[in-house]
Amino acid sequence: MLFILWLMISVFTIPGLIASFASVQEWQVNGSVGFFKYFFKKWFDFLKNYRLNFGLGLLASMFILLNKFTVGDPQWHMAVLIFTFVYCMVLVATSFQIATGKYENILTLFVEKPFPLILSVIVFSILILMNFVLQLAFLSVICSVSLPTYLSYRLLGGQVAKKD
Repeated sequence: MLFILWLMISVFTIPGLIASFASVQEWQVNGSVGFFKYFFKKWFDFLKNYRLNFGLGLLASMFILLNKFTVGDPQWHMAVLIFTFVYCMVLVATSFQIATGKYENILTLFVEKPFPLILSVIVFSILILMNFVLQLAFLSVICSVSLPTYLSYRLLGGQVAKKD
């Protein structure tokens, strides 16, 4: 089960998040663009970066497994939850940096915009968890990444001015 989860996160979630950031940037810079067509093109492009995808997917799977094992012990569980939140910050920062190319590396993003990054992860968590609580269909969950991506894009200082 953990192996399947790792594959799903590595193949769908991480490249999809990066593609969503790239699609939001394209929409913000060039105006009307076919979101889904551009999204799936970018998803396929970012799918080729298998080392990053499978590495971040493995970390996510390990945090999910650790959260399961530490449920009975509040101290360890809180430590794992804090590290999971930091992992989510790294995931959002990496996705934003790869998709937009605005920062040289994610450390620069962490130093320049720590509070917007924290707020971005909180927004992502709330909106994604709301979909799981409401038990929406899989496509709705993937499509609903667009709103937190757009909000995160704006919070992290993505380009908003349209090209002439």
